[in-house]
Amino acid sequence: MSSEGTGSEALDRTPRRAKLGRNAVRNYILENPAVVLDDAEVSATLVDLAAQRYGSNVVSLQSAVMAKMRERLRAVEIEREEMLDAAEANLVSMNQVHDAILHMLEAPSFQDFIDIVGAQFGELLVVDSVRLCVETPPAKEAERTGDIGTLCPIAPGSVNTFFHGAPWGVSLRAVEEPTRALHTDGEIESEALVRLDFGPGSQPGVLLFGARDCDRFHDEQGGDLLVFLGGAVSRVMRHWLDEPEIV
Repeated sequence: MSSEGTGSEALDRTPRRAKLGRNAVRNYILENPAVVLDDAEVSATLVDLAAQRYGSNVVSLQSAVMAKMRERLRAVEIEREEMLDAAEANLVSMNQVHDAILHMLEAPSFQDFIDIVGAQFGELLVVDSVRLCVETPPAKEAERTGDIGTLCPIAPGSVNTFFHGAPWGVSLRAVEEPTRALHTDGEIESEALVRLDFGPGSQPGVLLFGARDCDRFHDEQGGDLLVFLGGAVSRVMRHWLDEPEIV
């Protein structure tokens, strides 16, 4: 058995591409014109080649129209990418809010509820400061001394002041002086205020988030998820406020 002259041929199994003749290419394009029309790069190359045949003294309107269409196509692609990025960011935010609410609902006591809002909300929502502020009569406010923790008493009318008298459910902005001192971090640059409604006969409150990043919260962001979070916090807080030992 002799294998001389066959070893390299046996190892060389690289497929050889058949050369396509001019007529074969032409016939394929005529039978499948979408292959060219659907490819922006191929179409642009063909239009530019055709434009060159007119000479430098002739203006090709077709080439100009094609260039304009390419610009519009690129703009549409950029807009689509931005929409996909926004949708992905919104999904992430929705999951963060849902996780925060689920953790809050697991609280077995009022103190556990406050601890979850203070500690776990900060981690889940990726913020640097969390305060649960409730308008409190001056007499009760004066009874609290030292570190007030997450639950923070504020003077009656403060919520209206924080929101500049507007009935907004959420305010996303650069940190303002009336709320700066309420944050747990002295380097807060942007903040989110979520109005809390504890029901008829109860003083309102505000869920205050702060971030060191000045772009974390701004007025061009949507606040629907935070409105939903505020509604959930208000209802859970209302439940605990109805407990005799909490009042």
